[in-house]
Amino acid sequence: MARAVKRTSGRRADTSKGQGVLAEAGLAPGRTARVVLGLAAALGIGIAIWSQIPTQGTIAAKESEWKIVISADRHTAGDVTFHLDNRGTVPHEFLVVATEKSAAQLLQEVDATSNRIDEDTLDVVDEQPEYEPGTTATLTVTLPKGHYVVMCNIEGHYKNGMYADLTITDSPDGKVVERTPAPEPVADIGPISGTEKEWAIEISSSLHEAGTTTFNLQNIGSIAHEFLVVRSDKSASELLASVDATTNRIDEEQLNVIDEQPEYEPGVPGMVTVNLEPGHYVVMCNIAGHYKAGMYADLEVVPAKPATGAVKGEEKEWAISLDSYSHTAGSITFDLSNVGTIAHEFLVVRSELTSTALLASVDATTKRIDEALLDVIDEQPEYEPGVPGTVTVDLTPGHYIVMCNIEGHYKAGMYADFDVLSP
Repeated sequence: MARAVKRTSGRRADTSKGQGVLAEAGLAPGRTARVVLGLAAALGIGIAIWSQIPTQGTIAAKESEWKIVISADRHTAGDVTFHLDNRGTVPHEFLVVATEKSAAQLLQEVDATSNRIDEDTLDVVDEQPEYEPGTTATLTVTLPKGHYVVMCNIEGHYKNGMYADLTITDSPDGKVVERTPAPEPVADIGPISGTEKEWAIEISSSLHEAGTTTFNLQNIGSIAHEFLVVRSDKSASELLASVDATTNRIDEEQLNVIDEQPEYEPGVPGMVTVNLEPGHYVVMCNIAGHYKAGMYADLEVVPAKPATGAVKGEEKEWAISLDSYSHTAGSITFDLSNVGTIAHEFLVVRSELTSTALLASVDATTKRIDEALLDVIDEQPEYEPGVPGTVTVDLTPGHYIVMCNIEGHYKAGMYADFDVLSP
């Protein structure tokens, strides 16, 4: 009777195969192989442990479309420096947010309309504002133990993946770490840009210093719009309750309308200059149905911080910009730069009218304002591009306009309102 042949077990076959691989690698089977395999396993465990050790150094953060990559997702409590690098093709920002939620969970907070997270609902520790592609920035914050999310919250960026989780562990020396105080918001100065369309109003500033302020408006919609500046203790959303169900607009007798740009057509620029005192304002389009559809925005106005030193001014085609639009009364020096391509001048004029109201004084024939009608305090005569200019004047409290009155220049936009305040 033939004897049955005992089969080699699968386990033994696999082991033989493994020994063949080790032999090909130059390692004899047996103790040497076991030592090597043990070292490899220990190395793997070591790498896993090392990856959980929090860093105490700078965290490199690379931003691009559409991700944020940080060099360490764990750091010890204390000062944390982020070296930021925008490797994308569009501007990005970098917010450090304290939150118990993970970055993935915060996706649920993205608003379907604005396509971003309402930052009023976020505990923002600090931020690097928008910076351009190909540039770098450095942000240092003090962070206590906890969980954080770093993010770019520009419209659409978070939802597309621009976020990363960051865990902060105990301080190595055991000290209690207090976080960096939230930065105080900085109020804007100068003109405010505004765009109107169906169905929204967007303004370039939601926090602005008090004083004479011009809204430079664009109707980028497909129908006519208007622009009202309204002082209101109520927010724009709270005013929705004031929309009349019959007229589908707010009764303007109930509103404190400071001034307005009447209806203007698509593609036609609009403008309104007003004296804004500290307080809350709502800018709106109150044509029937427009407010309820979303054509409003809130604006907070805070007391001005008037300059006390020299004021820097730039002139170009076709604008005058200053680094301060208010100053304490007394001797004031305007340090000027002509950054345009043609000659300009710089007149300091006292006027009860705003700069935009003075546009009506431009003579249709000469295309300039008759200076006999102006209270010119002093001036920098025409000066060439690249050549510095200077004017030093003694100004009492009141409203002034700085301007270039060369033929056609004022009407093209070369003016700015300037307020002088009591010390």
